[in-house]
Amino acid sequence: MKDRITKELKNAMKSQDKLRMSVLRMLLADITNMEKSGKDFECADVVKGYAKKLGKTIEEYKRLHVQDRVNSCIAELAIVEEFLPKQMSDEELERVVTEIIESEKPTDIGSAMKIIMSKYRDVVDGKKVQTLVRNMLLKKNS
Repeated sequence: MKDRITKELKNAMKSQDKLRMSVLRMLLADITNMEKSGKDFECADVVKGYAKKLGKTIEEYKRLHVQDRVNSCIAELAIVEEFLPKQMSDEELERVVTEIIESEKPTDIGSAMKIIMSKYRDVVDGKKVQTLVRNMLLKKNS
């Protein structure tokens, strides 16, 4: 993935795409920092972490009603998401969560989350999964 980001950075430099260059440089810097830390890591996790930070920044700017910053961060996030695995649709996620709850019969949210996230962590949003699991288990126990 690092090679792909580097290649995309070179293309952005050739086309003078300043936003893309900036975002890709940040991604490469984060990856380089992780390499220097000596910890085991996956490039995809670094990219996912950067996307998560951007998502939180977008929410904060929305809360503060700073629309130009929201738009800028959304554009950055779109570039970062090019390097992430395609996320599962809401319909697919609901189907998977339903199947796991019916087949595994988890007793609480934590055990259900552990099962689901161990299988699908790269293609699902943990918050969405948690909300779905909570709602389904509440319905089931009612």
